[in-house]
Amino acid sequence: MALQDTLGSFTFTENISQLPFKSPLVGYALLLFGIYLFFYATRFPPTKNHNSPPQLTLSSGKIAQYLFETPFDFLAGGFIATSSSIFRFRLFQHEVTVVSGDEARRVFFREKSLNLYEGFRDLFTIIPKGIDPHALSGIYKRLSAIQRTDNLKSLLPGLLSECHRKISLWGKEGFLDPCSTVHDVTFQMIIRTVSSYDVAEDEALVTCLKYFYNILDSSVKPARGLYSWIPGFVAARKLWASVSLYRVFSNAVSDRKGSGIRRNDTLQQLLDAGESPKNIVGFMMGLPIAGARSTGTIAQWLLIFLSYERQWSSMICREIESLINIHSSSKESKQSIINALSIIPLISWESKTPQLDLCIRETLRRAQPHTAVRKNLGPELTVSLYTIPSNSLVLYPFSDSLLNSEIYPNPLQWDIHWLGLATLTMKILVAYVLMRFDLSLVDEKGHRIEGVPVPDWNDFLTCRPRGDCGVEFSERSCFGRTDI
Repeated sequence: MALQDTLGSFTFTENISQLPFKSPLVGYALLLFGIYLFFYATRFPPTKNHNSPPQLTLSSGKIAQYLFETPFDFLAGGFIATSSSIFRFRLFQHEVTVVSGDEARRVFFREKSLNLYEGFRDLFTIIPKGIDPHALSGIYKRLSAIQRTDNLKSLLPGLLSECHRKISLWGKEGFLDPCSTVHDVTFQMIIRTVSSYDVAEDEALVTCLKYFYNILDSSVKPARGLYSWIPGFVAARKLWASVSLYRVFSNAVSDRKGSGIRRNDTLQQLLDAGESPKNIVGFMMGLPIAGARSTGTIAQWLLIFLSYERQWSSMICREIESLINIHSSSKESKQSIINALSIIPLISWESKTPQLDLCIRETLRRAQPHTAVRKNLGPELTVSLYTIPSNSLVLYPFSDSLLNSEIYPNPLQWDIHWLGLATLTMKILVAYVLMRFDLSLVDEKGHRIEGVPVPDWNDFLTCRPRGDCGVEFSERSCFGRTDI
């Protein structure tokens, strides 16, 4: 197969509809990466069945390096190199198929034999083998209980208090890196919500917890650093972090049971429900892994985008002010932001903030185009003209639809008309920040950034902005002001 047969007269900006990833600003880099993959991966003709997708024949070591270090570029380059909407590669003992397109998306999310947990475990090896489905249903049941309306009402004051306390540490004005600062706030709010009062009140302990969770997060990426060459170093570090987390939450359960003190927190709810200490510790350990990183990343980009989209920042402020005016019984013209936000009832946070809801949904589209993973536990599947083998892994990059120029004419611009607990956390944080501060998106020299901020989609943990980017903030003299 000649290079011309593969790429033809392909011009990214003119023929963008040929690719599942349709974002012109990153197109040229992906095209070069695809050309590299073509030359490297097709030096040896792949062995394939008549109905197997085109194959990248890079070594498993190279595949692992690209897949975990630059997953967005690697998958986009794979589509270019194979000239196909579906391709496959070998990752050590695993056969992996990458799919895109409408039909593949429908099969991927509807086919019952494609299992999320087994796929995630095989790819990242951080879910234990033989996980009990009944244990999973128990986790869902406990999570649903926490997110009941009556329980969220009781958690609302604590969320507001934590948000106020952490953001007050920023000072009245300055420059912040939202990728670290916002994560600190959301992590504290999540710990307050899903663990115990005593743990959340211990600032030093929460700092340690965040450090341990960062180790677990980083364990899904290839090891780098001074000691990364030592065999088993990453696994040992991950084990140490896991044991440390277990001890923290196990001690919290033991101390509560031994003290006889009752608290209005999640730990008390689980004890009152008769849950075993093992289940309680597992629940309190697991929720921050699942929620804190994702919630923090979305919240950080929500603030970055609103610092850039200043008309929307103003609209959100007016929306929150309207809720305060509706529910306020005080004639006082000026009150503290924490008191003003505290009078908004849960039902209004959930259903009376349509503009903020749209901003959150659009942020999810632009800043979270990750890759979904499944394992085919059933027989062979047919997608389009190709067969997906049994026991193989299947990947679907959300960029196929979320950054698709056929759906969104300019996928890097906000398209606000695109259509629990994490959402409530983000709403409180954004409302508090916008009501208290004026924000501007600036570079490290303090110059206002004019171009649209673009996430680094290869960084699937923190999703930092591409290039120099930060938020300049200054306290507003009156939180009632909404001018730009």
